[in-house]
Amino acid sequence: MLRIILHIALVLLALSSFAQSNKCFKAYNSSGVEITTFCVNQEVTFQDCGNVVPDDKEYYVFDYKSGTQIPSNPSLNKKHTYTTPGKYRVLQIANYGGATLTDTVSRVFEVKAAPAPTFTVTACANNSVQINITDNNYDSYSIDYGGGGAPVQAQKGQNPIYTYVTNGTYTITLIGTYTGASCNGSAFKQVTTLPDAKTPTLRALTVKQQSTSGEIQFDIQDLQPGFMYIIERWQDPRINFQKIDTIKNITQNSITHTIRNVNTTEGVWYLVRIADQCGSVIPNSNSRIISSIALEAKSGNEQAILTWKSMPSADQYEIYRNNTLITTVDNSTLTYTDPSLSCGQTYAYFVKGISAGGGTSTSAAQSVQVTSTATPAAPYLLASFNLNNQVELSINLPQGKVAQKIEIQKSKNGAAFLNLASTSQTAYTDALAKPEPVCYRASFTDPCNNTSPIGNTACPVILKAEQQEDGSVQLNWTPYTGFPGGVQQYTVELLDANGNVINSFAAAGTSYTDRALSNEVQILRYRIKATSTGREVSYSNTEQIEQDLKLFIPSAFTPNGDGLNDVLEIKGKFIDSYTLKVYNSLGSVVFQSTGAATNWDGTYQGKPLPVGAYAYEITVKTEFGTTKRRTGTITLLR
Repeated sequence: MLRIILHIALVLLALSSFAQSNKCFKAYNSSGVEITTFCVNQEVTFQDCGNVVPDDKEYYVFDYKSGTQIPSNPSLNKKHTYTTPGKYRVLQIANYGGATLTDTVSRVFEVKAAPAPTFTVTACANNSVQINITDNNYDSYSIDYGGGGAPVQAQKGQNPIYTYVTNGTYTITLIGTYTGASCNGSAFKQVTTLPDAKTPTLRALTVKQQSTSGEIQFDIQDLQPGFMYIIERWQDPRINFQKIDTIKNITQNSITHTIRNVNTTEGVWYLVRIADQCGSVIPNSNSRIISSIALEAKSGNEQAILTWKSMPSADQYEIYRNNTLITTVDNSTLTYTDPSLSCGQTYAYFVKGISAGGGTSTSAAQSVQVTSTATPAAPYLLASFNLNNQVELSINLPQGKVAQKIEIQKSKNGAAFLNLASTSQTAYTDALAKPEPVCYRASFTDPCNNTSPIGNTACPVILKAEQQEDGSVQLNWTPYTGFPGGVQQYTVELLDANGNVINSFAAAGTSYTDRALSNEVQILRYRIKATSTGREVSYSNTEQIEQDLKLFIPSAFTPNGDGLNDVLEIKGKFIDSYTLKVYNSLGSVVFQSTGAATNWDGTYQGKPLPVGAYAYEITVKTEFGTTKRRTGTITLLR
């Protein structure tokens, strides 16, 4: 019955009786403490101020929309839990007594979520850490650093720094709270304090590109994760070292770091300082100072002139040409002239500064093309026959010289020299039609168009070989011309078919008689080796002498089975192959063989032939490739 009466009264009164000054209600948490801000999932109890309204006459609408009709079924339950953050209008409907049956009072409360607050922790030097509160949800925060001290109050956006007594690993807890609310959110992170800072080592500095917007490379050692490393340079004596780069996120002990768009045209001091992630530079933490080197290379007359700029830091300088160390100078020397270079050649140089502590500084490589107006010295020419009886010429240029063009001249049989060839190569082969007395000489033009005088005349040995009536071989040759100190020794060489030396004899003068002819080869291949006092060698043409075929055919044989002379066997020297035919008195072939594999046993078609004289014909192909034919008779005896 009370609900019906109340409903009628509410419809009549509408909202005309809102909020009289002596009527109010409050919200309380589970501990009975008044709160003005709620948290999601927090149980809240509503109660009229002073608790003067009987519980059965006090109703609440927990999410009333202002200006709407009052619900007909308000709740007698004074406890409520909000599950979604936001602002809620709470409407109280109560009988406070007096002439008015019911009164309505409303208040707006905010319900807030309680998420874990966000923050970052950075380890700093000297056992310190820095907190960066990135959270925007709560009104205030407290930080428990986990080191045994009392929590520290902080506001959002602050970056407080805390210093621990000892080095170690700690758990940091951040608690966020709302003003007027008893709920809060918490989050934690672990942090390990940094070790004591170690001074970095600037091991090497290398200019990779020398220009006003150049490139420089640093090799740095003794690095520690958690620290930052600042690279600084100093050039102007009016100001201190200036930061040009910062290396962050170190994960290893040593790195190679490159900086671009930096002026590398001057010698400038560089160093590396250590800083923590909190932005503090560690006092007295800088590395050794190393100066960069700016190198300039210019061409002179067959020389390169080097000058370089460098601030004092090196104890000595090493100078490299084409990546090869050519000299070392002390630290007071900033120039070097590289002499006796080849005209037209391009040389690349760099300078490396060496410090007593082991640090190095290397300039960028600079190239220079050498020029010259000097006349080069004459070339040296060596002439020698190859196994094909061609003359091979070797043109040896003066040390360090390069030929743009080589002119070769030739003289035959003492005639005037004529141009033979123009080449850029230092080796040339002259294919003669036949060995004959020839001489050669050469000059060259260097890349600067300077032409040398004509060099030495080189005349290879010309060999003649003749077999004498007594079977010996007579060798005669022309002397070699062209060795600076003359010929020290002539050597007669006997070669096999592949050009390998199978015998040799020292000769006095320019002739030799070979009386002990070889029984191993039919073709005697001779050449002369001329050896200079400086152990240079030149060979003559190769001459061949064919030895006579040596063929042994017995005059008789006795195929009687006594084991002696039972077959007709052909023997000899220098035989490659042969064909043997044996004829009877009627001219019929009774035996034929194409090699030594088959010998005649005195039979024909398996039957013994009668004793008597038989004619034979043998055709022999020699090792030299010639064909020899012989005929005769052989007597068959029993």
